[in-house]
Parts: sequence; structure tokens; C-alpha cells
Amino acid sequence: MKTNLYSPMNAEVFHDAKDRAEALLIGYLVAGDPTIDESFEMIQASAHAGIDIIELGVPSPNPFADGEVIKRAHKRALDAGAAASEGLLALWRKVRQEVSRPIWAMGYKNELIDEGLYRLLMEEQLIDALVLPDCTLEEQIRLQEEVGKAGIDVIRFINSAMDDEKIRNVCNGATIIYAQSYAGTTGDPMAQLQDPSVLCDRIRPHLPKGMLVSGFGLRSPERVGKAVQSGFDGAVVGSVLVSRCENREKDYLYRLVAEMKLETLISSTGG
Repeated sequence: MKTNLYSPMNAEVFHDAKDRAEALLIGYLVAGDPTIDESFEMIQASAHAGIDIIELGVPSPNPFADGEVIKRAHKRALDAGAAASEGLLALWRKVRQEVSRPIWAMGYKNELIDEGLYRLLMEEQLIDALVLPDCTLEEQIRLQEEVGKAGIDVIRFINSAMDDEKIRNVCNGATIIYAQSYAGTTGDPMAQLQDPSVLCDRIRPHLPKGMLVSGFGLRSPERVGKAVQSGFDGAVVGSVLVSRCENREKDYLYRLVAEMKLETLISSTGG
């Protein structure tokens, strides 16, 4: 299946997963959490355990769209010296050199865009996608025009509260859609999750060549499997992984990643 992805690395992992009858496991970790050295160790080992795409969070003093688990991780990373400075870039370079996975930079507009960090990451070819929860659709489109030339995708968001016209507008020209199971902050334990197949079926006709991934609320291997069975190309897991970093439960983290990856095997989930 030919895709319209800008990033060669994103396209490669997408096609390879399709050839193996798998969906992608996208794992979110905050860069520098709980320390810079431990952060690299956990990123590298999680990739070996089964993460196909690394979503690296840029530490922010005000991660307002995130829940408490991830907010605490941002603070730990900042305390560890992983601000948008040489400490962060050194970690990012090491991940790029030693972990052969696409890297998606997830960050807030202030730290990632306004301060110019995305340009440094782009110029050094350290990222394959930008994930910007507080950018408008218009801002995402303008950024895509800029960074697409460097082989970087700008991910757009859809949540279950959007109407069909909004979904169609977001999908127009998109390469990767991040479908959020609910509207709100990450890791909300009280969120009401819909059947993921309903949202997938609403989006898919408008995204014939792009990558469609599901996130928010995928706290267990079973929920990852449900997203894959529903037809998504990938599952994004974050808060449940970050909580393992918080408690330094490294073996638990890697085992959880491996169990989630098993649930992306389409033949084993009945998809």
C-alpha cells in the first residue's frame, strides 16, 4: 500500500508492519525522566521489548493537556537537567544514534515551536514527526509545509467528540491521524471510553493513504488489542509506561511493553 507519509522512517515501519500483519506500538516517554541516563536506558530497552515508534516528550513547566502522572514526569525531567538545552539535545542525539526507531517529538508550542527547538531537531535529522497538542489545525498545516521538505510528518488529532465535518477537515491532506478515545487530558482514570471501532470507522474513509493510530486510555494489553482489532494501524501508550518510570519498575515496564506488542499481531487478535 502506497502512503503519503513524509518521513521515510515512518513509511518503512508502517509498510513493514503491514507486511508482517501487525499494527504499530507507539510508546510515549518523557525525555530525561527520571534522570537523563535512566531515560536513555528505558527508551533503548523499551524499543528492544517491542516499541516500534518512540514518542519522546519535550519537558515543559506547564504540560496542561496532560494528566498528573505525566505532569510529574515533566517535573522530574526538568529537575534532572533535560530542559530544552544541551542536556536534552545530547540525550536526543544518543537515542537517534543507538535506537533504530522513528522518533516523534511530542511537545507544547512554547517549548518546541516558539523557542525554535523543532528547527534544531529538524536540522540534525533527529525527528520523524511532530506531535503538538496545543497547535491549531491551521498551525499544523503551516508547519507541515515547512518540515515536510525535511521528511517530517506533523500529526493531527481527532477525538470522539468531533462531528463528521470536523473529522473530514482534519483528515484533508493529513499523513498521520492520532485518534483520541476521549476529549480531555491524558491518563484520565474517569474517562468514558467508546468502542474504538466506532471512531475508526468514522475516520478511515477520509484517510485512505495515511496512518491512523489510537491513543488515550490504552492502559493494558487488552485495550491495545481492542484498538488493533478495531482496525487502527497503531496504538499509542503513554501514562501507564510513564508510571512505571516514576516508580523505576524497569522490568515491569519492559514486560508490559512486550505484552502490549503481542496484542498488535493482527492474526492473533482476530483482526
